[in-house]
Amino acid sequence: MINLSRTFHTGIVVSDIHAAQGALASSIDVAWSPIRTFEPLPFWTPALGTHDVVVSACYSRQGPVHLELCQGTGRFYDPEAQPDARHIGVWVDDLPAEAEQLLRQDWQVLAAGAAPEEGYGAICYMQPGMGGLVIELVSTDLKPFIEDWLAADA
Repeated sequence: MINLSRTFHTGIVVSDIHAAQGALASSIDVAWSPIRTFEPLPFWTPALGTHDVVVSACYSRQGPVHLELCQGTGRFYDPEAQPDARHIGVWVDDLPAEAEQLLRQDWQVLAAGAAPEEGYGAICYMQPGMGGLVIELVSTDLKPFIEDWLAADA
């Protein structure tokens, strides 16, 4: 079962990550980690299967729940194509088991770092059958990487 107390970010898909950083920094007094670009980033969606995307992202330095800005290629990272371009990211210890449990409860996989038969990778975006919410399951295997990123100089 997902433990919401392990939420570590609220993600926002944007069309221009630099503009979004500037707008939010000046209006809510937030400082940002460096922008990192992942190219290529293996990605799986039900419609396209496994394919590569390019994603640039950064996190607010303020927490414990950080803001994450994401700009990427493809429909999943197009803020105009999604009814709501926000999600919450939650740490999970056993991503495949958590995803499978949610699937049994009428959730669907929107996208993941790998195909279901490969264990979904280190990230998996899921939505309940009722819609209205997207949760990104994030493997705790990524925690040291994210913590180093948050501590990096801009």
